[in-house]
Amino acid sequence: MTRALVVYESMFGNARAVAQAIADGLSATVPTDVVAAAEAPAEIPADVGLLVVGGPNHAFSMPRPATRQSAVTQHGADVADTSRGLREWLAAVHAPTRGLPAAAFDTRVAGHPALTRMDHAARATEKLLGKLGTRVAAPAEHFAVADTRGPLVAGEQDRARRWGRELAERVHTTAAS
Repeated sequence: MTRALVVYESMFGNARAVAQAIADGLSATVPTDVVAAAEAPAEIPADVGLLVVGGPNHAFSMPRPATRQSAVTQHGADVADTSRGLREWLAAVHAPTRGLPAAAFDTRVAGHPALTRMDHAARATEKLLGKLGTRVAAPAEHFAVADTRGPLVAGEQDRARRWGRELAERVHTTAAS
């Protein structure tokens, strides 16, 4: 694996912080780039050996234009273009080869267990990764925020770094065998 690419969508900075922490963990093994979905490349570069993508849960799934606009209007989210995010990037991006190892993550409000189980952003992300032709390298990971705007629950950035390290080791081991 030459390098990893982490693509994220974030409304209040929590998913961005998780993406950066995952990249920090990955970079112990492999050079890693982190980019917001709105600025991500139209084609995954050929030297990318691992794609990690994620963002927040909005209305129990990945953000859509309407939920982004709602986050801006109701909660003051910092979103320059509500029409584009991770969902739209995954639907449009091209992968140079099939079988690229990939993993998904999401952020979700900590709290009631039943509501937490209903949040499906990472599941929807994995489905879009499958349509892209990637191979799921690890089960999706979920990171907790204290409330809609955050902050991340204590210890979640450290957990994201550990997950990044474990993910890099898993992909490296699989590629070597």
